[in-house]
Amino acid sequence: MSLTQEQVKHIANLSRLQLSEEDVEKYQKELNSIVDYIDILEKVPADELKDIELKSGDILPIRKDEVMTWVVASREELLWCSPKKIINHSIAISNIM
Repeated sequence: MSLTQEQVKHIANLSRLQLSEEDVEKYQKELNSIVDYIDILEKVPADELKDIELKSGDILPIRKDEVMTWVVASREELLWCSPKKIINHSIAISNIM
């Protein structure tokens, strides 16, 4: 499977990226190489994957779950941290539509 330039433009649009025609060609090649690699991995027989063993040092240790209590800041302190403008005790955002 390979991605067309139109599909790359669609992905860029969904990601809210503005790409030049050169960027579209560049990303098309890069994304196609990733998709090609995934296609190769899908062709590996499952019985060959069973032979792969992970040594205990190869994996990250599992983090212990701990209950943490947080000091809750006041609403004004939280609003003060925002880089956006504060209007009527709320963070002002750009129009979504």
